[in-house]
Amino acid sequence: MIKLIATDLDNTLLDSRKKVSAKSVRLLKKCADAGISFAIATGRSLYSAEAVAEKIGIPHWSVCYNGALITDPSSGETIFSDALDEGTVREVVSFCHERGLYMQMYDDNVITVESLRLDQHPDPDLKFAPHREIGNFLEHPFFPTPKILIAAGTKVPEVQAELKSVFGDRLYMAQSESHLIEIMNHGVDKGAAMRRLAAHLGLDKSEIIAFGDNTNDIPLLENAGISVAVANSVGELKRIATYVAEGERDLGFNEGIRRFVLT
Repeated sequence: MIKLIATDLDNTLLDSRKKVSAKSVRLLKKCADAGISFAIATGRSLYSAEAVAEKIGIPHWSVCYNGALITDPSSGETIFSDALDEGTVREVVSFCHERGLYMQMYDDNVITVESLRLDQHPDPDLKFAPHREIGNFLEHPFFPTPKILIAAGTKVPEVQAELKSVFGDRLYMAQSESHLIEIMNHGVDKGAAMRRLAAHLGLDKSEIIAFGDNTNDIPLLENAGISVAVANSVGELKRIATYVAEGERDLGFNEGIRRFVLT
């Protein structure tokens, strides 16, 4: 029996306008009424996750920054939090400076950039989260950041390979969009977060259903008893999913809920 629904946001739960559809809200409220818990598992910031959750209007857990932060918004409790250390941040910033790559970090959930460049990354988080521009990161006092986002455009494979050669297994790298590389500490990903949340709730893997669309969702789907890849998912995710939905984005999410949860 499914006791927890865990889902990615962009290109999964959210529709093509990056909104929660009325049909998805109705289905999730039916699940909540049946006693099934709900978790948002996203690369987005906490502000952004909470803005989406407010539209749904049911109790939930927030797994943000690809698993670097797990919170219970109803109580304000932080279940898990991890941040990149100062030395690693400075190394990554220097790497990006040498290659002219645009970066984004998060200071107490505030989007922090050297200079905002919407042509490099029109971040949907900006609609919900405050941001600040601080100039050269290396000339600013260190602040803990759960994630560094790098906009690499069409050069993602090459940049990712370079990062791997420089940092090895010290970092976890993920993709939520085709032009982005997201960097977290080694051992931080959506799958590890799901194991932590499941242990906190006393749930078995078999009691979890997870939904996603991109490679950063692979660990999430691997840590659920039932895993659903929406139709617009990348091939790597489709290959490991229990079920590949016929519908894209929210239509695929709703399809999975009706097929496996509200049966």
